[in-house]
Amino acid sequence: MEEKKKKKFNLFDMFNSQRIGRGVEKGEVKEPTFKNFFKYFGRSFSKLLNINLMFTLFCVPLFFALFAIAGYFDQTVPAAADPTASVLNGLIINGQINPLTMTLFGVYGIKTGSASQISVMSLVFYGIAALTVFTWGYANSGLAYSIRNLQKGEPVFVWSDYFRTVKKNAVQALIVGLIDITVIALLFYNLRFYSYNSSKTVFFMLYVATVIMMLMYAVMRTYLYPMLVTFDLSTLKLFKNALIFTFIGLKRNIVGLIGMAVAVALNALLFWAFMPLGIILPFVLTVAVCGYIGIYAAYPKIKEVMIDPYYDEYGNPKEEKEEEKTEVLSE
Repeated sequence: MEEKKKKKFNLFDMFNSQRIGRGVEKGEVKEPTFKNFFKYFGRSFSKLLNINLMFTLFCVPLFFALFAIAGYFDQTVPAAADPTASVLNGLIINGQINPLTMTLFGVYGIKTGSASQISVMSLVFYGIAALTVFTWGYANSGLAYSIRNLQKGEPVFVWSDYFRTVKKNAVQALIVGLIDITVIALLFYNLRFYSYNSSKTVFFMLYVATVIMMLMYAVMRTYLYPMLVTFDLSTLKLFKNALIFTFIGLKRNIVGLIGMAVAVALNALLFWAFMPLGIILPFVLTVAVCGYIGIYAAYPKIKEVMIDPYYDEYGNPKEEKEEEKTEVLSE
């Protein structure tokens, strides 16, 4: 018998969305334990690159926000370095001209700095970036479907799977995405607002509460989109179930949250050490890695609570088909 030729490594083959990965070995039962995570992750690595690239494709409008934030089209104009100068200038314009105001203006008004004046082009780019609110749900549902199938050991064809998922869940994915991105934006706005005022006890308590809510919502999201692409549930029930799973799957959720935090921290470290790589990585890998960690922690609990009881009562159609096939072959 001829020995099987070992396939040569091809870097570009890693980005082939139709490439069939190693998958699950015959007779192997997938156990989503911490020990097995790295084995399954290694097998799925090339697919995760493609999944992340598809996610980036659906979030292309965000690139315009990066250009707008960078200020490439904005103008720099001279401005008073001290905010007191603006107050004094207002007094002088309103006729409050006296030795005191003129002396103070002479001290604070001559200190000049620079300020960035936002351009029309930047405003247009921000407007284009805002279109992400309409693609956010599609990007996340496609990512959840592809990663879920990876972890189930099913064949994954990223391009076709992504678009089929978007088509099948078009309306609900749009609604969930709009709610999701709104909640994320509000949480980050609150975090920033309360952090600036955290010297006051009340605001500090609200700041801590916001951090806790952000962590809880990060866990909820690991259940939200996998349930969206797996079950026919109303939007309200999706969020309600995601909140319930946040508490009943606490042990796996904490480990998953730590794993996602480590992935983000490593990306931040790379950004600090070598900025170009740190900027590029979220667009090609980091998002899919966080998604893989989150769903690896969440999906077994979904299966245990929502899928297995149904199969116990009504049977698994897939297993029944395999049994029928075995019987036909044995006749």
